[in-house]
Amino acid sequence: MPAKATAPGKVILFGEHAVVYDKLGIAAAISRRCNVSVGKSDSSIVELSSSNYKSKIFCRVDELREICSKFERHKENVEFLKGIQGDKLLPPLLVASLTMKKIGKFAPLKIKISSKVPKNLGSSSSTFAAIAKGISKFFRKRLSKSELSNLVFQGDVVAHLSPSGIDNKVVVYGGFLAFKRSTGIRKLKIGKFPILVVDSGERARTSEMVSRVSRIVKRKKIFANKILEELDNISRDAVEALRNENFESVGNLMVNYYLELRKFGISTRKLDLIVRFSLKNGALGAKPTGGWGGGCCLVLGESLNHLKKLQKCFSKLELKSFITYLGEEGVK
Repeated sequence: MPAKATAPGKVILFGEHAVVYDKLGIAAAISRRCNVSVGKSDSSIVELSSSNYKSKIFCRVDELREICSKFERHKENVEFLKGIQGDKLLPPLLVASLTMKKIGKFAPLKIKISSKVPKNLGSSSSTFAAIAKGISKFFRKRLSKSELSNLVFQGDVVAHLSPSGIDNKVVVYGGFLAFKRSTGIRKLKIGKFPILVVDSGERARTSEMVSRVSRIVKRKKIFANKILEELDNISRDAVEALRNENFESVGNLMVNYYLELRKFGISTRKLDLIVRFSLKNGALGAKPTGGWGGGCCLVLGESLNHLKKLQKCFSKLELKSFITYLGEEGVK
């Protein structure tokens, strides 16, 4: 009987870009999840497949050990990591091999991946978490959340080269997390609520936007620091508003964060359109999420029915969107 595991995607509710400069951020697990099935292979080969990519990768057990060994030797080598990125199924296979090494058992397995987590919303991390959890379940070996988080982080190193360390923790621990570089991550006691995720149709340019903000911070310190301090204040106010379930305030803070971070010149016409259109149609708040420069926006409505109406409005603009709940359970 195959072992099954599932892990959520994630959104950054507040704090994108500011967290790089030791400001507060708030992230949440979403109800879109990645599902993984782990069973015994019919042969001596490890088989990993993805219904999303409609592809498979095969590997002998001795090759799996070698993948582990090479990663340990070259994980600081950017060119080596980029080489692994070349095949979309190699990073998941690496996490599978690292998990087997952690457990102490290498065996031919059949690993099936099916994910509903969109790109830029923690899709890689959720896949890695579900794989690690699924393999540990198959071997009936319990791994702590800290161990699972570390395995996911290793996968994120390959997928993103310089991960923040946020995604791996959100998909493993679930719920809402507050994070700051100097003090680490803490869980927030906040109830679940729905939100609309609107895809701009533009590819998120995270690394480019991070570099742009960095240049401005270096060249215009007073200007940049004033923005970063205000973003930090907004995130702090958001923690209290979320705890008190004051969603009108949360919405206003989302808009304030958008207007403040936009001063760095990292928004796009499409992202601006989504925010304006949302507010024009009665949304409590709206803002881009993640790296900006494209990607998705989060839209907060008065109710689930309101979000459904907003979703229909966006479909008329030929913009894809979906409703998800924030604060979902982590990997299981």
